[in-house]
Amino acid sequence: MKVIYTIFAATLYLACPSNSWGQALPFTHHSEMGVLSGRDEFGTRTNFTFQTFNGFQLSDQHAFGFVTGLDQYGSLSVVPVAMGWRAVLNPEDTWQLYGGLDLGFGSTVLEPTVVTEWNEHRWQEGGFMGQGSIGLRLKTKRDNFWTLSLAYKRQVYHLTTGNPREPSPDPNRPEDWSYYAKDKITFNNVVYRLGYWF
Repeated sequence: MKVIYTIFAATLYLACPSNSWGQALPFTHHSEMGVLSGRDEFGTRTNFTFQTFNGFQLSDQHAFGFVTGLDQYGSLSVVPVAMGWRAVLNPEDTWQLYGGLDLGFGSTVLEPTVVTEWNEHRWQEGGFMGQGSIGLRLKTKRDNFWTLSLAYKRQVYHLTTGNPREPSPDPNRPEDWSYYAKDKITFNNVVYRLGYWF
């Protein structure tokens, strides 16, 4: 997480109008929706994904900013929080080839702790998220773009279950639990998206 905070602070500094850039960098936005396709021990799955990139245009070819959205893995909702970079190979053409890289964290903030009738506690914790993508964007008459992209996305999260031996157990102290198990689960996805960029 310290690396993410450092990148976040550096991005704010570079984007700030009062720093040495002399003027504010142009804002850019890219929203996409599509499907996450993967295979795990339960079989092949197809899940919904939405993401938005908000950043600053460093040049005609490069943009840097923040990525968030929603990835739905069955009943599990993961909110990505990441730093993103976008690069366009041929920004003067109508059809443009671009690539992207996102690194950050997948949050399970929308997931509650579940307590069963046998007093078993279950909760999820987020983990590393990384994504690389390539795509095509089509310039419109207003210099905005429709996009099609293909990506590989890796999402890690942790599922913890336990039976407490204390009235108010600490989730981070295994000794507060008579039974405590933490499983690391990794989703490897091929992602297909349609989006709009301006």
